[in-house]
Amino acid sequence: MLFKDKFKIDSKRLKNWDYSSEAVYFITIVTKNRECIFGSISEDKMVLNENGQIIENELLKSIKIRKNWFFHNWIVMPNHVHLLIEIQEPRLETQTIVETHSSASTPGISTNNNQTVDETHCCAPLPDNLNQNQNENQSAFKLSRKPNSISSFVASFKSVTTRQINGSSSIWQSNYHDHIVRNYKRFETIYNYIKANPSSWEMDSMKP
Repeated sequence: MLFKDKFKIDSKRLKNWDYSSEAVYFITIVTKNRECIFGSISEDKMVLNENGQIIENELLKSIKIRKNWFFHNWIVMPNHVHLLIEIQEPRLETQTIVETHSSASTPGISTNNNQTVDETHCCAPLPDNLNQNQNENQSAFKLSRKPNSISSFVASFKSVTTRQINGSSSIWQSNYHDHIVRNYKRFETIYNYIKANPSSWEMDSMKP
């Protein structure tokens, strides 16, 4: 399984790594208490409920506005979201990906399978009460997180989706999983894992 270590809250981000720099990142965001609030699996397919549609819509918005981010693959599961994202060098014209499940492309991925892969876990906490001092919280996000970084994206995504689904109390775990993909073999493994996630739900380590 890809998640033998589960989601270690006490782990730290990869030291000295700029999480807004060019690289491919595998991101997993999990709901609080692993509660299945986005839908269910039926006949090996993910069926989104109203909450799940909100999550999907926000992801599509993120894909549209982040011109130098390439979303290679992603999926909304009953209690978590998987994202395979590549941060690219900003360009004048970048293709916008708006598919409802995934897009396959491999620019910038090394084909050297001997390269090592560094994994890390990091936190993007969400305020317990989003309605209290909302402007101050938004300012704090801008000051504490580098723009166009993985952590700023996750924090913003958590905040926006929580407000729409639950109003104030966060629907997400305070941490999230990030993995820096360093070679094509690992990229292919993760891409196929995301694609097959609904069909392997019964064996999923995050299934409650």
